[in-house]
Amino acid sequence: MSKSKKHRVQEDNIIEINKKKCIGCTACAFTCAKETKISVLKAVDNGRRTVDPKQVTFGASGCIYCGQCTLACPTTAINVRNDVSLVKEALNSGKYLILTAAPAVKATLGEEFSLPIGTNVGGKIAPSAKKMGFQNVFDTDFGADMTVIEEGTELIKRIVSKENLPMFTSCCPAWVSYAELFHPEILKNISTSKSPQQMMGASIKTYFADTYNVLPTNIVTVSVKPCTAKKYEAQRDEMGRSGYKDIDIVLTIREYAQLLKEKGINITAIPDESSDPFMGEYTGAAVIFGASGGVMQATLRTVANYLKGDVAEVNNIKFNKIDGYEDIKEAIINLGGQNYKVAIVNGLKEIEKFLSSGKWKEYLFIEVMACPGGCINGGGTPRIEKKSQINEKLCIACGTCIENCPVGAIEYNAQGRAEAQKDKCVGCKLCRNICRAEAIKMQYYDKATNKPLEENYIKLRADVLKNIDKKSKIRISDENENLQNMYKNYMGEADGEKANALLHTNYLDKSSELQNNPRTKRRKH
Repeated sequence: MSKSKKHRVQEDNIIEINKKKCIGCTACAFTCAKETKISVLKAVDNGRRTVDPKQVTFGASGCIYCGQCTLACPTTAINVRNDVSLVKEALNSGKYLILTAAPAVKATLGEEFSLPIGTNVGGKIAPSAKKMGFQNVFDTDFGADMTVIEEGTELIKRIVSKENLPMFTSCCPAWVSYAELFHPEILKNISTSKSPQQMMGASIKTYFADTYNVLPTNIVTVSVKPCTAKKYEAQRDEMGRSGYKDIDIVLTIREYAQLLKEKGINITAIPDESSDPFMGEYTGAAVIFGASGGVMQATLRTVANYLKGDVAEVNNIKFNKIDGYEDIKEAIINLGGQNYKVAIVNGLKEIEKFLSSGKWKEYLFIEVMACPGGCINGGGTPRIEKKSQINEKLCIACGTCIENCPVGAIEYNAQGRAEAQKDKCVGCKLCRNICRAEAIKMQYYDKATNKPLEENYIKLRADVLKNIDKKSKIRISDENENLQNMYKNYMGEADGEKANALLHTNYLDKSSELQNNPRTKRRKH
């Protein structure tokens, strides 16, 4: 790397900042502070306004690699590490390549190929991967069903033993990192079940490898995910064995689309094809893992089924807002003849209050997703086009937005009020963030039609997964026959000795990795 490039690109493993592309809008810093309350980034001005991690590196600054900053950046100046070249090398390596794709890929990949938001492209994943040379393609949904079996069994055992309750979900690696960094005192309360990605990887390198007599060291598993933190999760020391990793390469959905385009593959021009059958069956419960509330719903269906309860009650469960919280909801569910409170945490902006207040101790089971809306709005999903929309009636003509717009997209109109020039606006949200009169909102667009969205894009994506679930013949994870065969012929009992060794993990107190962070200084362990 040349000296000039070193000067322009500040790298810290997962997230990178290219200062040559940065326009100084600080959208990334605003988003991090607002959505996570961690506030990893700060504005700097060394002759040109850009951003830096507050403590030199992202890791030392408390970054959980959720990637929401990369969605907010209008110029891709801050982005996730690109691993497309690693996949290209693997495709030419002569090794056995297996691709596994998350449920959210079905609901979002199409946007990268000019399909309307909310288009189901689940049938395009397998044929697109096989066109590139992957020998097998499996849905990570199979791993989601596996996670439900393990997590549900674990929850029942904790209910019986009355230990380490409430239990938090473990499928979101950004949430796990948050707990390890800022609240290590609750690590014993997080389910030890690995995420669907890591269960899938472990099963491919053991169950699949043993069944088909393929050396696990000769398999390259490529995981396509909506989540940037999955890159961090896959490289954790505990996510592998005997000198190999369970997941070798993680691509975001944006990276997978880039790879397909570079290979000349347009998913709209290829017929649908199912994933390979060996680890290919999945239930409706697995699909909804990609949306906030889905892990809760899926797990409770199986737990209710195990306990001879009413699964219909789970399907009709209603979550209500908790007083004092906007994005955390609760419900009451009957399991085994007893009522329990459960909660869903949608995004991390209120998690500090929730944990520090002790409110979390009221519940039996708590789902946490770091990204608002869940995986379908993860840091690796397609970026949504947005433009400023100024309400002239509320504008006080102070000129603050005009003076601060980094691309000169706002001007005074004939009435002396601020007006956004849609053709110049890049959607950085700086004007909205600094408008004291709250006269500016963001208008979101569907890039396929160039028309304003009438519905929230997160809802449109989530509806894809919910509709698949509703139409599924099997909607309870423990009724997945392929999965039943795996446990019968290979894994043994759920949460048993072999399953525990392959499908469960442990967490580490990483609070000492933070530098000069006031949040950790006041934490009591």
